[in-house]
Amino acid sequence: MKKFGKKLMVLTAVTVCLAMVLTGCGAEEVAVEQEELSVAVTTQAVSTGTLTLSNAFVGTISPEETVAVVPLAAGTVTETFFEVGDYVEAGDVLFKIDDEIAQIQATTAALSVQQAEQSAEMTLGSQQDAQNLQLESAKLQAKTAYESAQIGYVQAKDTLKDVESAADDARSYANSLKKAYENAEKAYKDAQSVSGNDIGTLEQNMKAAKAAYEKADEAADTAESAQYKAQMAYYSAKSGYKAAEKGMETAEQSAELTQGDILADTEAQLMTGLELAALQAESAEIALSYYTVKAPVSGIIESKNVDVNGMASQASPAYTIVNNDTMTVTFNVSEKVKNTLEIGQSITLDRSGAVYEATITEIGASINQMTGLFEVKGCVSANGKELPSGVSVKIVADTYKAENAMLIPYDSVYYDNDGAYVYCNVENRAKKVFIETGIFDEERIEVISGLSIDDIVVTSWSPKLADGVLLADVTEEN
Repeated sequence: MKKFGKKLMVLTAVTVCLAMVLTGCGAEEVAVEQEELSVAVTTQAVSTGTLTLSNAFVGTISPEETVAVVPLAAGTVTETFFEVGDYVEAGDVLFKIDDEIAQIQATTAALSVQQAEQSAEMTLGSQQDAQNLQLESAKLQAKTAYESAQIGYVQAKDTLKDVESAADDARSYANSLKKAYENAEKAYKDAQSVSGNDIGTLEQNMKAAKAAYEKADEAADTAESAQYKAQMAYYSAKSGYKAAEKGMETAEQSAELTQGDILADTEAQLMTGLELAALQAESAEIALSYYTVKAPVSGIIESKNVDVNGMASQASPAYTIVNNDTMTVTFNVSEKVKNTLEIGQSITLDRSGAVYEATITEIGASINQMTGLFEVKGCVSANGKELPSGVSVKIVADTYKAENAMLIPYDSVYYDNDGAYVYCNVENRAKKVFIETGIFDEERIEVISGLSIDDIVVTSWSPKLADGVLLADVTEEN
């Protein structure tokens, strides 16, 4: 690393003065010109890029996954199948618990499902038959009422026709008698105007005709009254017939709709009962499965806390399984470094010269009160044989990074009491420029301000290098 103040500038000025040569009379002045000082340098243009710094940490290896197997049922252990140090695959049976009561409950629940299915089938069948009978009876009653109304309508229609004919005949007969009466009355009156005629007979004829007419007129009124009543009966029968016809159609439509709705409601209720019974049976089967305890992950049995004829409890682990297929590395960093790290970032592990790749999986959100640091974890692409649990490793992680930054060679920067500065080549003369620097490594340094991308920086050192000095033999570096 470069140390501040390691470079000193030595400025050398050579002034050659020729004095006037003092002679006698007629002495001459001779002036000699001074030659300008120049410096041979190498230069390089300001570049842009990414500068990344890495830091080293000490980490500890542990299994990526340690699983405590706690049974979901309590009871007497009947069998165990693995001991400490054995390797198990996920799904292997670790031990069994006495499940006699759970077996009975599962069988009872299964029988309840069968009973519910049979009951539902019988209920739907009987209800459908009863509904069919009831609806068919309603349709038959509506049809009978329709047919009866139809007969009454036809009878009323025929009666009205007969009564209308009789009324017409009675009125026609009454009109004919009225005409006869009017003729007899006229003959009687004509005879009265001629003296000496015998009008007694004519008077009797007139009275007889009048009486006959009045009787026929009364009979015609009675017939017309009967006709009116027959018309009312006809209209009523016709209305009843139409209503009965509509009732029969409604009964048929209602039978179809009602039957479907009632059966659907009943079926929905029965299905709810069936689903409840099925859920209870499923719950009983799941509860039964709790008495056969299986390994949730593959790995090595680290501890075993159950024995045959002993008790298994839901309050304590029966087995502990360590998954050594992949390992975890844990290390601690400061808050400043923590803020530069990211989940998914790649890091490198070194153990006695063996290098392994890892990925950051967890960055602690709170500080460890004992260490004052933040805990970081990573997943290592290695198993427990390569990196045993508990060993320490060296970790290298990229921390600080400057992207799209202006970069210049580290050795081109100088320092004095006013800060950092560089020399730039401006029209073949050195120009002292103060800059603000950022992060740096052994080769490059970030320039935050003071330079632009078009500037050319002097990268070589010389004791003659100073502000304004002429630059000769300039060599440009890439």
